[in-house]
Amino acid sequence: MESLKQFQFSRFATLQSLENIVVDKWNVQPIGYANTVQWNAGHIYISAEFFLHKADNNYEMKHAEWSALFATGTRPSEWKGETPAPADIMLALMEQKDRIMNHFDGNLQNEASEAISIASHEMNNVDAFLQFVTWHEGIHTGIIKSLNNAIK
Repeated sequence: MESLKQFQFSRFATLQSLENIVVDKWNVQPIGYANTVQWNAGHIYISAEFFLHKADNNYEMKHAEWSALFATGTRPSEWKGETPAPADIMLALMEQKDRIMNHFDGNLQNEASEAISIASHEMNNVDAFLQFVTWHEGIHTGIIKSLNNAIK
């Protein structure tokens, strides 16, 4: 349960940071930054979907098509066509928080559907995946805050 509380706290901080950024600045990419606010927000979303589906294959991924835009290794300079509006990403992040809280409540100690190793870090149960997702989100929320300072 504590991991879910940490996730909820992290998501609140992410949403609050995003709400403080003027929408027309979401796609500004300052010199020295690899991506934009929009990319980081979408990356937080799609990464949580990916990892938590690995943790529990019964967790249904939403907006899987966004992976082509926001997965690791993608960048806004390579985007072609329409991208989700900031309001759509915000709504997805809010909805995702509720889905995660409901789906994983009481299931954190379950064995992962698919264990993953990243470098020397192994994730074998649902709780480990959720902790990783929360840590990862915190990193990108920090980048979002840094981007906001750079584009003001």
